[in-house]
This record gives sequence, C-alpha cells and structure tokens, in this order.
Amino acid sequence: MQKIKYLALVLSIVLFTQCELDHDDFQASSADVDFSHFVALGDSYTAGYTDGALGRSGQENGFSYILAKQLEYVGSEGYVQPLVQSSSSIGSAGNSYYQLKAANSSLSPVPGIGDQAIFAERVYDASNPVQNLGVPGAKSFHLLATAVSAEPLMYYSQANPFFGRFASSTETSIIADAVAQNPTFISLWIGNNDVLTYALAGGEADAVTPAEQYAQYLSVIASTLFANGTKGVIATIPDIETIPYINYILSNGFLPLVIEDDQVPGGIRQLVEGEKVLLPASTLLQAGYGQSAEMPLPAEYVLDLEEIQNIKTATIAYNQTIATIASQYNLALVDLNAVMNKAHTQGYIIDGNVYNSTFVSGGVFSLDGIHATGRGSAIIANEFIKAINHTYNCSIPYATVNEYSAVVYP
Repeated sequence: MQKIKYLALVLSIVLFTQCELDHDDFQASSADVDFSHFVALGDSYTAGYTDGALGRSGQENGFSYILAKQLEYVGSEGYVQPLVQSSSSIGSAGNSYYQLKAANSSLSPVPGIGDQAIFAERVYDASNPVQNLGVPGAKSFHLLATAVSAEPLMYYSQANPFFGRFASSTETSIIADAVAQNPTFISLWIGNNDVLTYALAGGEADAVTPAEQYAQYLSVIASTLFANGTKGVIATIPDIETIPYINYILSNGFLPLVIEDDQVPGGIRQLVEGEKVLLPASTLLQAGYGQSAEMPLPAEYVLDLEEIQNIKTATIAYNQTIATIASQYNLALVDLNAVMNKAHTQGYIIDGNVYNSTFVSGGVFSLDGIHATGRGSAIIANEFIKAINHTYNCSIPYATVNEYSAVVYP
C-alpha cells in the first residue's frame, strides 16, 4: 500500500509540474520561421517594469528579454533593449523599486526615491535600433500615436518619458519604429492598460477603452505589422481580479467597510460583497479608515460592482478581438488570461517550487502587486514559447524559471 501511495505521489508531481528541458539533450529547430530580427511591442510587462519601477535589473528579467534569449537557439541575432543607464530605477509616480522593509513587526513593500535623470537619458542608436518597444503606460492606441494633443501640440514621445528615452524622433510612433526595422518575428501584447489604468484609480479617473475602439486600433496595428506575412505571437489580457493589487485585501473573505459613494444619499455606504478594495488602501485601513461614517474609505480605493463588470465586459471583448486577429494572420496565440487564472486558483509547481498569485510570497507577482517578478516573467515567456512551438511547429527550448529573480527578502 505504501508503494502505491508513493507511486501516486510521484505521478502527481510529474503531471502537475512544468518540465524544463536540458538544452544539452534538446534539438532546437526554427521550422523555417525567420527569427533573426525579433521585435516586441507592448506595455510595461514587455518593457520589464517590476516592483513599481523601470530599471536595468527588471529589464534583464522581463519576459520579452527572456523570450529573446530563448529565440537565440533558433536564429535570433540579438535583442537591443533601451537599458537604464542609472544604477537606480524610476516609476510613473517618481519612485524607485519597492523593497521589503520591517514596519510594525512585519515586512511591507516600501518605495525609494526614483532617479528622475533616467527620463533625460537618450538611448536611441540609429545603427542599432531598440527592439524592445514595450512602453510603460501604453494603451492600444498609443502604439499608433504620434501627437496626443493638437493645442498645444504634444507628441507621444513627449507625453510619455518612458518612450521618449528611446524613440527614434520626437514625431515618431511606437509602431513606426517597429516597422522601420523590418522585423522578421514580432510579439504583441497590448490592452492591459486599456482597462487597468481605470481599475487602479478605483474607477474614479481615466476610462475603459470601448471594445469597438479597441478592435479598430488592434486591427490597424495587426495589419501594419503582419499584412505582409510577417510571423508573430499575440497574447490575451488577464482578468484584473487575478492580480494581487485588486484581490489581496479581500482575498480571505468580506469586510463590512464604510466607503465613499457620491451616487447614494449622504455620500457613504457599506461595502457590498464582491466589490474590491485596492492594495494601496492597506495603509488607510490600518489608520482606521473604513471603520466609521466619520472616516469612510475614499472611493478611489474601491472598485464597485458596476465598475468591475465594465472592466470584465471589456476584457472579454478585447480577448475575442485578439483571438480573431490571431486567426486572421496565423499568429501564435498565448492565453495569458488562462495562465493568470491558473496562477490565481491553482498555482504551478516548477522544478520543486510552488508559484501562485499570492502577494509577496507567491513568486509570480512583484512587490507592486501588478507586474511580474523575474520568475513570473520566465513563466510568461515559456507560455509564449509554448504557443510559438505549437503554431509554427518549432522546437524552441523553455527558459529555466528558477534561474531568474524573485522577491528579495531582507
């Protein structure tokens, strides 16, 4: 009986473990796909943003860089990144990387002061153009944008300093800089911020990009990149409820908190089950907010049921558009919505380590509760590789997840 139990345990580990191949025993094959000049387009995930900021260490542990390294086994001739020249980092709020620090007998993520000089760096080289065209903060239409306002005239490279660092010119667009390189293989993962910036503001700022507009933008992007037969890979948008920033505080149940709501008489009400309290609210909750009518939790820290439904409806529509585009242009399709859902509900066992979406300790998400750790990025990169291998009959080796960075404990 003990032997049977032991055999069952071994089999369960084999079945639920993501295997990583030994490159010495693996025969890589491109199956006639030209990977020589790989270009990646997207947002902060593609850029290598992690722990709340962009810095060199994150760029060297980002999923697109990990994917590019694996593509070298099948003919890629390198991957130029707009590497941060500073030893520090910079986030959209002016902070540097979050770090775990002791506070009130526990460890909490604390940001440092970011290096603003990073935004003044000019890392474009016409003889060696940037292939990682991931831009933190970019929405779908930003890939196409040159000017973002007419009066006063402002170009996207001026409006978004992350892009301005490596844009080929002030007047260019992300997609123009991609096409100018004549890429032979392209990865495209765009649309997260079309719902996420609204979600991160508790539905009190910005807006969800209408599904019809997203479909129009993605159609133009895809036809520009893939109409001439260029091969590539495209990924779906994860459900926001799979990320710790959205689900961490109420992950273990429901709290009858008092929240602001200007849509009801008196402007306050109790939290309804199913609504989400955002990660930054943790500090306010510790200070007593949400415990009484005198100190309600501000609305920007809460996603109500209507806001959640708006986001979910848009995400489903976006992913239908992405699947249609993948089919239309014979692109490899990565279902990252399913991947993140599995990380949230089941987790992964990879080379003896457990990975899930639990904040800080889960291994997938970094200390900002939104972006991936290096190991989370390697898991994502391997999903891209799996899709490419399946669609194009290639044999690209997987990255070794445990070789990449995780949350650093003091």
